[in-house]
Amino acid sequence: MLTYQFKDNLIYKLHPLTSIIFVGVVFVLALIFSHPAYLLGLLISVWVVLGAAGNLKEGQSYIKFSLIMVLMIVLINVLFARAGTTIIYRGVDIPLIGALEISLEAIAYGLGMSLRLLVIISVFCLYTYTVNPDKALHLGGRLGGKSVLAITLSLRLFPLMIKDFQRISEIQRCRGVKLSTGSLWQRAKKTLPIISIILLSSLERSLQLAESMQARGYGSGPRSTYDRDLWRPRDYLIIALSIMALFLGICSAIKGWSAYRYYPILEEISGLDWILASFIAMILLLPAILNWGGKKWPL
Repeated sequence: MLTYQFKDNLIYKLHPLTSIIFVGVVFVLALIFSHPAYLLGLLISVWVVLGAAGNLKEGQSYIKFSLIMVLMIVLINVLFARAGTTIIYRGVDIPLIGALEISLEAIAYGLGMSLRLLVIISVFCLYTYTVNPDKALHLGGRLGGKSVLAITLSLRLFPLMIKDFQRISEIQRCRGVKLSTGSLWQRAKKTLPIISIILLSSLERSLQLAESMQARGYGSGPRSTYDRDLWRPRDYLIIALSIMALFLGICSAIKGWSAYRYYPILEEISGLDWILASFIAMILLLPAILNWGGKKWPL
Protein backbone atom coordinates (compact mmCIF):
# COMPACT_ATOMS: atom_id res chain seq x y z
CA MET A 1 0.00 0.00 0.00
CA LEU A 2 3.05 2.24 0.19
CA THR A 3 3.90 1.59 -3.46
CA TYR A 4 0.53 1.42 -5.23
CA GLN A 5 -0.38 4.73 -6.85
CA PHE A 6 -3.25 4.88 -9.33
CA LYS A 7 -2.40 6.07 -12.84
CA ASP A 8 -4.83 7.05 -15.53
CA ASN A 9 -4.39 4.25 -18.05
CA LEU A 10 -6.26 1.14 -19.11
CA ILE A 11 -4.07 -1.33 -17.22
CA TYR A 12 -4.91 0.33 -13.89
CA LYS A 13 -8.60 0.38 -14.82
CA LEU A 14 -8.82 -3.37 -15.40
CA HIS A 15 -10.93 -5.43 -13.04
CA PRO A 16 -8.67 -6.59 -10.18
CA LEU A 17 -9.46 -10.24 -10.89
CA THR A 18 -8.34 -9.73 -14.50
CA SER A 19 -4.98 -8.36 -13.37
CA ILE A 20 -4.55 -11.17 -10.82
CA ILE A 21 -5.31 -13.84 -13.44
CA PHE A 22 -2.85 -12.27 -15.90
CA VAL A 23 -0.09 -12.10 -13.25
CA GLY A 24 -0.87 -15.65 -12.09
CA VAL A 25 -0.66 -17.05 -15.63
CA VAL A 26 2.74 -15.46 -16.24
CA PHE A 27 3.98 -16.71 -12.87
CA VAL A 28 2.87 -20.29 -13.57
CA LEU A 29 4.41 -20.21 -17.05
CA ALA A 30 7.70 -18.98 -15.59
CA LEU A 31 7.74 -22.04 -13.32
CA ILE A 32 6.79 -24.41 -16.14
CA PHE A 33 9.22 -23.16 -18.77
CA SER A 34 12.94 -23.88 -18.70
CA HIS A 35 13.64 -23.02 -22.34
CA PRO A 36 15.46 -19.67 -22.60
CA ALA A 37 13.44 -18.58 -25.65
CA TYR A 38 10.14 -18.99 -23.76
CA LEU A 39 11.49 -17.27 -20.65
CA LEU A 40 12.85 -14.39 -22.72
CA GLY A 41 9.43 -13.98 -24.34
CA LEU A 42 7.77 -13.84 -20.92
CA LEU A 43 10.28 -11.28 -19.67
CA ILE A 44 9.78 -9.01 -22.69
CA SER A 45 5.98 -9.21 -22.45
CA VAL A 46 5.97 -8.37 -18.72
CA TRP A 47 8.25 -5.37 -19.21
CA VAL A 48 6.23 -4.08 -22.15
CA VAL A 49 3.10 -4.21 -19.98
CA LEU A 50 5.04 -2.49 -17.16
CA GLY A 51 6.08 0.24 -19.58
CA ALA A 52 2.52 0.64 -20.83
CA ALA A 53 1.37 1.02 -17.22
CA GLY A 54 3.99 3.75 -16.67
CA ASN A 55 6.07 1.84 -14.13
CA LEU A 56 9.41 1.44 -15.88
CA LYS A 57 11.13 3.74 -13.41
CA GLU A 58 9.83 1.75 -10.45
CA GLY A 59 10.84 -1.51 -12.11
CA GLN A 60 14.45 -0.39 -12.48
CA SER A 61 14.97 -0.71 -8.72
CA TYR A 62 13.82 -4.34 -8.94
CA ILE A 63 16.30 -5.01 -11.74
CA LYS A 64 19.19 -3.46 -9.80
CA PHE A 65 18.40 -5.70 -6.86
CA SER A 66 18.01 -8.73 -9.15
CA LEU A 67 21.41 -8.26 -10.82
CA ILE A 68 23.15 -9.15 -7.54
CA MET A 69 21.20 -12.40 -7.34
CA VAL A 70 21.90 -13.11 -11.02
CA LEU A 71 25.64 -12.77 -10.46
CA MET A 72 25.43 -15.11 -7.46
CA ILE A 73 23.51 -17.75 -9.42
CA VAL A 74 25.97 -17.67 -12.34
CA LEU A 75 28.99 -17.69 -10.01
CA ILE A 76 27.74 -20.68 -8.01
CA ASN A 77 27.03 -22.66 -11.19
CA VAL A 78 30.42 -21.82 -12.66
CA LEU A 79 32.29 -22.89 -9.52
CA PHE A 80 30.40 -26.05 -8.57
CA ALA A 81 28.83 -27.43 -11.79
CA ARG A 82 31.01 -30.14 -13.37
CA ALA A 83 28.55 -31.72 -15.83
CA GLY A 84 29.39 -29.53 -18.84
CA THR A 85 31.60 -30.86 -21.62
CA THR A 86 32.55 -27.58 -23.34
CA ILE A 87 35.38 -26.36 -21.10
CA ILE A 88 36.34 -22.77 -21.90
CA TYR A 89 38.79 -22.25 -19.02
CA ARG A 90 40.95 -24.41 -16.73
CA GLY A 91 42.67 -22.91 -13.72
CA VAL A 92 44.49 -23.83 -10.55
CA ASP A 93 43.10 -25.89 -7.69
CA ILE A 94 40.85 -24.05 -5.25
CA PRO A 95 40.45 -25.29 -1.66
CA LEU A 96 37.15 -27.14 -1.04
CA ILE A 97 36.26 -26.86 -4.74
CA GLY A 98 39.07 -28.60 -6.60
CA ALA A 99 40.35 -27.76 -10.04
CA LEU A 100 38.68 -24.70 -11.48
CA GLU A 101 36.88 -25.63 -14.68
CA ILE A 102 34.50 -23.19 -16.31
CA SER A 103 32.18 -24.77 -18.86
CA LEU A 104 29.92 -23.07 -21.35
CA GLU A 105 27.01 -25.20 -20.16
CA ALA A 106 27.39 -24.03 -16.56
CA ILE A 107 27.33 -20.40 -17.63
CA ALA A 108 24.31 -20.99 -19.87
CA TYR A 109 22.43 -22.83 -17.11
CA GLY A 110 23.12 -20.02 -14.64
CA LEU A 111 21.89 -17.43 -17.14
CA GLY A 112 18.80 -19.51 -17.91
CA MET A 113 17.83 -19.82 -14.26
CA SER A 114 18.58 -16.13 -13.79
CA LEU A 115 16.19 -15.39 -16.64
CA ARG A 116 13.46 -17.32 -14.83
CA LEU A 117 14.19 -15.39 -11.63
CA LEU A 118 13.95 -12.07 -13.50
CA VAL A 119 10.55 -13.05 -14.92
CA ILE A 120 9.22 -13.95 -11.45
CA ILE A 121 10.56 -10.75 -9.87
CA SER A 122 9.21 -8.65 -12.76
CA VAL A 123 5.73 -10.16 -12.54
CA PHE A 124 5.61 -9.46 -8.79
CA CYS A 125 6.69 -5.90 -9.58
CA LEU A 126 3.78 -5.67 -12.03
CA TYR A 127 1.37 -6.94 -9.37
CA THR A 128 2.71 -4.56 -6.71
CA TYR A 129 2.31 -1.42 -8.79
CA THR A 130 -0.82 -2.13 -10.86
CA VAL A 131 -3.18 -4.09 -8.56
CA ASN A 132 -5.00 -2.20 -5.82
CA PRO A 133 -4.39 -4.22 -2.61
CA ASP A 134 -7.74 -3.21 -1.13
CA LYS A 135 -9.61 -4.44 -4.19
CA ALA A 136 -7.56 -7.63 -4.30
CA LEU A 137 -8.50 -8.43 -0.70
CA HIS A 138 -12.11 -7.43 -1.34
CA LEU A 139 -12.37 -10.26 -3.88
CA GLY A 140 -11.99 -12.78 -1.07
CA GLY A 141 -14.41 -11.01 1.24
CA ARG A 142 -17.33 -13.22 0.35
CA LEU A 143 -15.32 -16.37 1.00
CA GLY A 144 -14.15 -15.43 4.48
CA GLY A 145 -15.21 -12.11 5.97
CA LYS A 146 -13.35 -12.38 9.27
CA SER A 147 -10.14 -13.77 7.78
CA VAL A 148 -10.07 -11.11 5.07
CA LEU A 149 -10.69 -8.43 7.70
CA ALA A 150 -7.74 -9.72 9.75
CA ILE A 151 -5.48 -9.75 6.68
CA THR A 152 -6.56 -6.25 5.68
CA LEU A 153 -5.89 -4.86 9.15
CA SER A 154 -2.51 -6.61 9.30
CA LEU A 155 -1.42 -5.27 5.91
CA ARG A 156 -2.52 -1.76 6.82
CA LEU A 157 -0.73 -1.82 10.16
CA PHE A 158 2.82 -1.58 8.82
CA PRO A 159 2.25 1.28 6.32
CA LEU A 160 0.32 3.30 8.91
CA MET A 161 3.05 2.84 11.50
CA ILE A 162 5.67 4.02 8.98
CA LYS A 163 3.65 7.14 8.21
CA ASP A 164 3.16 7.81 11.94
CA PHE A 165 6.88 7.39 12.57
CA GLN A 166 7.77 9.82 9.77
CA ARG A 167 5.21 12.37 10.97
CA ILE A 168 6.26 12.19 14.63
CA SER A 169 9.97 12.28 13.72
CA GLU A 170 9.44 15.50 11.77
CA ILE A 171 7.67 17.04 14.77
CA GLN A 172 10.52 15.99 17.05
CA ARG A 173 13.06 17.58 14.71
CA CYS A 174 11.07 20.81 14.72
CA ARG A 175 11.34 20.75 18.52
CA GLY A 176 15.14 20.51 18.25
CA VAL A 177 15.59 16.78 18.85
CA LYS A 178 18.45 15.46 16.70
CA LEU A 179 17.57 11.82 16.08
CA SER A 180 20.55 11.02 13.84
CA THR A 181 23.33 12.31 16.07
CA GLY A 182 25.04 10.87 19.13
CA SER A 183 25.93 7.32 20.11
CA LEU A 184 23.72 4.30 19.48
CA TRP A 185 22.40 4.42 23.06
CA GLN A 186 21.63 8.16 22.79
CA ARG A 187 19.77 7.69 19.51
CA ALA A 188 17.80 4.83 21.06
CA LYS A 189 16.80 7.02 24.00
CA LYS A 190 15.65 9.77 21.60
CA THR A 191 13.57 7.22 19.67
CA LEU A 192 11.75 5.78 22.71
CA PRO A 193 9.28 8.72 23.00
CA ILE A 194 8.39 8.25 19.32
CA ILE A 195 7.64 4.56 19.90
CA SER A 196 5.41 5.34 22.89
CA ILE A 197 3.49 7.91 20.82
CA ILE A 198 3.06 5.39 18.00
CA LEU A 199 1.69 2.85 20.49
CA LEU A 200 -0.78 5.41 21.84
CA SER A 201 -1.81 6.38 18.31
CA SER A 202 -2.36 2.72 17.40
CA LEU A 203 -4.61 2.19 20.42
CA GLU A 204 -6.68 5.27 19.56
CA ARG A 205 -6.97 4.09 15.94
CA SER A 206 -8.15 0.65 17.07
CA LEU A 207 -10.90 2.23 19.20
CA GLN A 208 -12.00 4.39 16.28
CA LEU A 209 -12.03 1.35 14.00
CA ALA A 210 -14.13 -0.62 16.48
CA GLU A 211 -16.64 2.24 16.76
CA SER A 212 -16.82 2.50 12.98
CA MET A 213 -17.44 -1.24 12.60
CA GLN A 214 -20.16 -1.14 15.27
CA ALA A 215 -21.84 1.82 13.57
CA ARG A 216 -21.82 -0.09 10.29
CA GLY A 217 -23.38 -3.13 11.94
CA TYR A 218 -20.44 -5.47 11.41
CA GLY A 219 -21.30 -9.01 12.55
CA SER A 220 -24.97 -8.23 13.13
CA GLY A 221 -26.20 -10.16 10.11
CA PRO A 222 -25.36 -11.47 6.64
CA ARG A 223 -22.60 -9.55 4.90
CA SER A 224 -23.81 -7.09 2.27
CA THR A 225 -21.66 -6.24 -0.74
CA TYR A 226 -21.47 -3.42 -3.20
CA ASP A 227 -19.29 -3.89 -6.27
CA ARG A 228 -18.01 -0.79 -8.04
CA ASP A 229 -15.60 -2.65 -10.33
CA LEU A 230 -17.43 -3.28 -13.59
CA TRP A 231 -16.65 -6.11 -15.96
CA ARG A 232 -15.91 -4.81 -19.44
CA PRO A 233 -15.22 -6.59 -22.75
CA ARG A 234 -11.48 -5.93 -22.38
CA ASP A 235 -11.48 -7.92 -19.12
CA TYR A 236 -13.10 -10.94 -20.75
CA LEU A 237 -10.70 -10.69 -23.70
CA ILE A 238 -7.58 -10.52 -21.51
CA ILE A 239 -8.77 -13.40 -19.31
CA ALA A 240 -9.61 -15.55 -22.33
CA LEU A 241 -6.24 -15.00 -24.00
CA SER A 242 -4.38 -15.45 -20.71
CA ILE A 243 -6.04 -18.83 -20.25
CA MET A 244 -5.18 -19.60 -23.87
CA ALA A 245 -1.51 -18.77 -23.19
CA LEU A 246 -1.60 -20.99 -20.10
CA PHE A 247 -3.11 -23.84 -22.12
CA LEU A 248 -0.45 -23.49 -24.82
CA GLY A 249 2.26 -23.39 -22.17
CA ILE A 250 1.00 -26.56 -20.48
CA CYS A 251 0.75 -28.32 -23.86
CA SER A 252 4.29 -27.22 -24.70
CA ALA A 253 5.53 -28.57 -21.38
CA ILE A 254 3.74 -31.90 -21.90
CA LYS A 255 5.16 -32.22 -25.41
CA GLY A 256 8.61 -31.26 -24.15
CA TRP A 257 8.88 -28.20 -26.39
CA SER A 258 9.35 -25.74 -23.52
CA ALA A 259 12.06 -27.87 -21.89
CA TYR A 260 15.72 -27.27 -22.61
CA ARG A 261 18.77 -29.48 -22.11
CA TYR A 262 21.80 -27.63 -20.75
CA TYR A 263 23.94 -30.66 -19.83
CA PRO A 264 26.09 -32.37 -20.95
CA ILE A 265 26.01 -30.18 -24.05
CA LEU A 266 23.78 -27.26 -24.99
CA GLU A 267 20.71 -28.16 -27.03
CA GLU A 268 20.21 -26.30 -30.29
CA ILE A 269 17.31 -23.82 -30.34
CA SER A 270 15.15 -24.43 -33.39
CA GLY A 271 13.06 -21.96 -35.34
CA LEU A 272 9.86 -23.64 -34.08
CA ASP A 273 10.88 -22.83 -30.51
CA TRP A 274 11.25 -19.14 -31.35
CA ILE A 275 7.92 -19.07 -33.21
CA LEU A 276 5.92 -20.69 -30.40
CA ALA A 277 7.65 -18.61 -27.73
CA SER A 278 6.96 -15.42 -29.72
CA PHE A 279 3.31 -16.43 -30.17
CA ILE A 280 2.79 -16.91 -26.42
CA ALA A 281 4.57 -13.61 -25.73
CA MET A 282 2.36 -11.80 -28.27
CA ILE A 283 -0.76 -13.14 -26.53
CA LEU A 284 0.49 -11.77 -23.21
CA LEU A 285 1.14 -8.36 -24.79
CA LEU A 286 -2.61 -7.80 -25.13
CA PRO A 287 -2.96 -5.45 -22.09
CA ALA A 288 -0.23 -3.18 -23.51
CA ILE A 289 -1.82 -3.27 -26.98
CA LEU A 290 -5.25 -2.39 -25.58
CA ASN A 291 -3.73 0.40 -23.50
CA TRP A 292 -2.04 1.86 -26.59
CA GLY A 293 -5.29 1.55 -28.56
CA GLY A 294 -7.24 3.21 -25.76
CA LYS A 295 -4.95 6.24 -25.94
CA LYS A 296 -5.32 6.50 -29.72
CA TRP A 297 -9.07 5.80 -29.87
CA PRO A 298 -10.69 6.46 -26.45
CA LEU A 299 -14.14 5.36 -27.60
